[in-house]
Amino acid sequence: MGQEIAFAAPRAEEMTKTVTGIAGAGITGVVEGTVVMFAKGMGALEPILSWGVLLGAPAVGVAGALFTRGMLGDLCQGVAAGGTAILGYSLPAMLAPELLGRRAPAGGGQLGAGPGVKLLGAAPAAAANAAARAAGARFAPQRQQAAVSVGLGYE
Repeated sequence: MGQEIAFAAPRAEEMTKTVTGIAGAGITGVVEGTVVMFAKGMGALEPILSWGVLLGAPAVGVAGALFTRGMLGDLCQGVAAGGTAILGYSLPAMLAPELLGRRAPAGGGQLGAGPGVKLLGAAPAAAANAAARAAGARFAPQRQQAAVSVGLGYE
C-alpha cells in the first residue's frame, strides 16, 4: 500500500530534525573548507590532510547517523550530507588538476622563433618597453584618483 502525499504545517519534530541536519551540514562545510584551505600551506602533509578530511567527514557522519538516534543521529546525518557535498565539489579538481586548473603556457606566454613569427631586435623591443613605461606614467594620476575614490568605502 502506497503512502499518501500531503502538505501540512511542519510539526516540532520535523522542524528540529531539519534545523539539526542543516546545522551539521553547515558546520561540516566550514570545518572542511578551513582544513583544506590551510592544508595547502602544509607542504608534504597537504594531500594527507585534504584527502583525510574530505573522506573522513562523510564516513564519520554516516557511521554516526547509522548508530545513533534522535537529535545526535540527525546531526550526524547532516554531517554526512555536508561532507559528501564538499567531497563532490572538490573531487574533480583534486583528481584532474591539469584539466581544471589554469596554467601559464610554456615559455611564459611568449612565442618562440619559428615560421610566421617575426622577433623584434633589441632596439625596437627597448623602444616598445620605453613607450609602455611612458604611457603608464602619463595615466598614473588618474589611476591614483580612481584607487582613492574606489578604496574609500571598501577598505
